[in-house]
Amino acid sequence: RSSDLMEIDGKTFYMSHGHIYNEHNLPPLKPGDIFMHGHTHVLRAEKVGDITILNPGSVSIPKENSEHSYMICENGVFEWKNLEGEGYQIWKRDTRC
Repeated sequence: RSSDLMEIDGKTFYMSHGHIYNEHNLPPLKPGDIFMHGHTHVLRAEKVGDITILNPGSVSIPKENSEHSYMICENGVFEWKNLEGEGYQIWKRDTRC
């Protein structure tokens, strides 16, 4: 599968690898939705217009001097962690994960 949808509190989380849908070719989203993708291997957390774009980075091949990382979401907070499990960046959202 190259993409998946999840709805939490009326907001769509659209998750994609990023090779088809990405920040230059967005899937159909509503204001306030979140688009999560990989592919670039670069950590990202940015509001673009009325949607949010998130990228967990990469566990195996990070690029642009980013850490080997993964992202978790708990209680409306997205947190990027390194391979030792240490959090190093946080992004808060007004919905629960």
